[in-house]
Formats: sequence, structure tokens, C-alpha cells
Amino acid sequence: MARLDFFSSFLRRRTETCLAIADVLGACFGYDSVVDNFLPPRENVTGPCVVFGYDSVVDNLQRILGPQTAVLPDIFFSAWMSNADVDFQYLSVLQKYRSHSTLLKKAFYKTMGEAGFAIDPVDEADVDMLISQYSENLPPRAGLSDMMQTLRAGGFTIFCCSDASPDQVKTYFDKAGVDMPIKNIFSCDMCEAAKPDAKVYKMVKKELCHAKVLVFAAAHAWDLAGAKKQGFNTAYYRVDEDESGIFGEPDVVADTLPQLGSAILQRWGQGAWYRARK
Repeated sequence: MARLDFFSSFLRRRTETCLAIADVLGACFGYDSVVDNFLPPRENVTGPCVVFGYDSVVDNLQRILGPQTAVLPDIFFSAWMSNADVDFQYLSVLQKYRSHSTLLKKAFYKTMGEAGFAIDPVDEADVDMLISQYSENLPPRAGLSDMMQTLRAGGFTIFCCSDASPDQVKTYFDKAGVDMPIKNIFSCDMCEAAKPDAKVYKMVKKELCHAKVLVFAAAHAWDLAGAKKQGFNTAYYRVDEDESGIFGEPDVVADTLPQLGSAILQRWGQGAWYRARK
């Protein structure tokens, strides 16, 4: 769910338009470098989030677990994140919220057991390294900078909404060389609820209530469904899934970040707003 989850993010155009882009982890940045330290070589692993992918995590998974198994690193990584996400969401439902990052180590060992791995040969330092890679060194998705430049040139201000902490999200952007003010980053930690809990979207909407139009963009259809239920317009980045048939149709869909930026401007940019007024 770090998902970043394009990033669990938002864009605002002065007092008229806001765009929320969800799933910072995986969507904006990739995990491959983590998974590659685990297992055998594989081709083109991508994560499910908007502006960050998981490439760095996948790369490290291949290195660490490679001698033990033939399981593809991206499959192991997906199962690891799913286990962490389930715990994250269940604790939120039970009103016993814990930050997503605190659940990663136990979820890792649970996934190893489910996959039939030998636990002992995996050094705890390697597990800590993988978690650090996930928390600090996810590479940006292709086209992230171009998309953000396009939207900002069109008058949008970009916000983020992630299950990661504001400092963690800020680190991703800083290392990618992309400006993201920490004051523009919303975190599930701020309301102690996990997406798609309504509390998360309501928190963001309350802070951006001055906006005439709100658009939430994400790489997870379930994330968009949660945002849409709270009144957001939605934009879907299909980086690794197409589940609109399950969770409902988004307002716009794109297969790359630059295409998503263009689709948002065409649908909700200043020109579209003036056309709608005529």
C-alpha cells in the first residue's frame, strides 16, 4: 500500500482545481532494485503504484533469496506487500492503527514461511536492508518529471496522499530530483486510518475544500473507488493492473504518466473549465 501505492498525490490549480495522485510507493517509484537482491533474473518487474516503482526492492530480493528458491522475486515481493497491507488495513478497521512501515518485518517472515523458505539462512541485516531500500530508495517511474512539469505548467499544484510518512515520501522525491514540499504531503498516519477508509479522503478533502474541482489519481482501482465515494473525480494509471471492472470506472484512464497528465489537463484544465462555462 505504500502506494504510493502516482503517488498517492494531489494537484491544485490555484483556487479552481485540485488533482490528487495516490500511490506514491510503486506508482511514482519502482521496486526492482530490492527484488533483484532476492531471486533469479527476471524481466521488467513493475509495481502497482503511481509515481514511484519497486525496482530497487526487487533487485535486492533477487540477491538475497536467489540461492534458496526459484520463486520469481516480483511474486515474492507482491506477496510480502499483500501480507503487510492486510495487517495494515485490518488494524485500521479494528481502530488499532499502526504505521505501515512497522509491519514490514513480520510480514516478510510470514511470507517466507508461506513460500516454504528456510528462515535461518536469511540474515536479519539483509531484511533490514530490504526494508530500508523500500523506505528510502525507490526509483521514480518513467515520465514522472515530465508529467509533473506538464501539470504545473498548466496551473496545478501537486499534493501527495500516501500510507508512507511525509518524511519518507519527501525522501523519494528529493532523491529523484523532483520538488515536493513536505507541506503538500498527506499521510495515513495523520488520521490513523488506512486507505480506502473514508477518513483518509475526508482529511484531504477538508484541507483542499477551497478547490473548485478535486481529482484523485492512483494506480489502484480500489483507491480510486474510495476517493470517488467521497466526491473526488478520478484518474487511473494502469501501470500493473486494470481492475476498473471490479471497483467501478474512473473518469480518465492512461497507461503512462505523461499520458495521464495530458488527460487530466484535457478533462479538468483551464481550457476545459472555460468550455464547460459556455
